[in-house]
Amino acid sequence: MSARYTDWCPMRGSSQALVEFALAISVFMLLVLGTFDAARAYLAYTVVSNAAREASRYAAAHVGEPGWMAAAAQAGANLAVGVNPSDLTLTPTAATVDALPYIHVTGGYRFHSVTPLVSALLGDPLMIQVETYALAG
Repeated sequence: MSARYTDWCPMRGSSQALVEFALAISVFMLLVLGTFDAARAYLAYTVVSNAAREASRYAAAHVGEPGWMAAAAQAGANLAVGVNPSDLTLTPTAATVDALPYIHVTGGYRFHSVTPLVSALLGDPLMIQVETYALAG
């Protein structure tokens, strides 16, 4: 009778399981951290969108006052909780369409990913852009 390799090496099965676990856990952690980054990006998009809406509401109510653009941008930035204020830009402008005054607010945010692979695939930072309009008056 010939001796097989597994007969004299009982640890081979547990070593194989350890290697398989090491390969699987890296893919699993990448998926989990990628999901967290996607949730953070969605949260940042929602916050920037709501900040732009608040800035357009404020600007529509105070469009004739002096310094209304800076005050509207500040009102929107005050609502932007959970994002880095230095990466947030809100730009209100006034326009007239069919003799009606409209407020147009563009918002931008530079989102920085935590997961290195997501940063490598999509770029770092990701630019989140939103626009909103409000009828002034």
